[in-house]
Amino acid sequence: MSAAPPILDPRDLRILGRLRLKPRRRFGGSVRGERLTQSKGISIEFADYREYAEGDDLRHLDWNVLARLGNAVTKTYRDEEDLAVHILLDASASMSFGEPEKLQKAKQLAAGLALTALNGGDTVYLRPLSGNAPPPPALRGRGAMHRLFTWIDGLEQGTNKPVEDELRSFVQSSARLGVVVVISDALSKEAPAALRAIGARGHEVWLLQVLADTELDPDLEGDLRLLDSESARTAEVTINSYTLRDYKTSLAAHNRALAEECGRFGGRYVLVNSDSSLEETVNNIWRKEGWVE
Repeated sequence: MSAAPPILDPRDLRILGRLRLKPRRRFGGSVRGERLTQSKGISIEFADYREYAEGDDLRHLDWNVLARLGNAVTKTYRDEEDLAVHILLDASASMSFGEPEKLQKAKQLAAGLALTALNGGDTVYLRPLSGNAPPPPALRGRGAMHRLFTWIDGLEQGTNKPVEDELRSFVQSSARLGVVVVISDALSKEAPAALRAIGARGHEVWLLQVLADTELDPDLEGDLRLLDSESARTAEVTINSYTLRDYKTSLAAHNRALAEECGRFGGRYVLVNSDSSLEETVNNIWRKEGWVE
């Protein structure tokens, strides 16, 4: 088995280095960032202190407090704020399907959006959906790039816990309000309702639905036994032109429901083919549709 290619190559890094995320809504920040608030008439006004976290800008560290008390604290301000970017990456069994595997594409998209967020001074929270690794601490600043890539690269298929259950768990958590990026094949019939719940919680939902060529346009015919990769249930079906037509009609209706639920609360939806390049996604979708600037 050949080794997986690097998550992002040097060309990808050059393209992403010039971009910043462009959410449609504004959210209150917890640390100083690079996004202007809606407050008027404020110029770099001190707000509060909080504990220093790896990746924070050292220019805002209070060296006097560190010298006197030995505590590393950083100043926060009212004029600028960070954006909370939650990246929920599906590593369930169904993501191992396709050539290349959907999970590999999903990792690339997650790395690209996370790096874009870090470059813009935003705070990134990574969370696996059915993955094998616990979420890392919050990532801030360009210095967190190595930890970002290490975590994403090491994420492998985990439990078969339904992804929609994990999305509901996220809704019930105390996660900061912000942009929630869900990267998944989102094929469960319960996926639209789970996305609606995230939006109703107050987040802006971005869904990147990753599907393989054979899911978008199956080249199958005859009597087949199908295996559900996550439940291990089997079903015997006869595939012909009529069943393929019905499948494509159902998939299109399901994807419209996903897009509608994302748009209900001002979010975004896009379908990404697992064999497309990151550059194609950046130029043909993220730039054209205003995901980044």
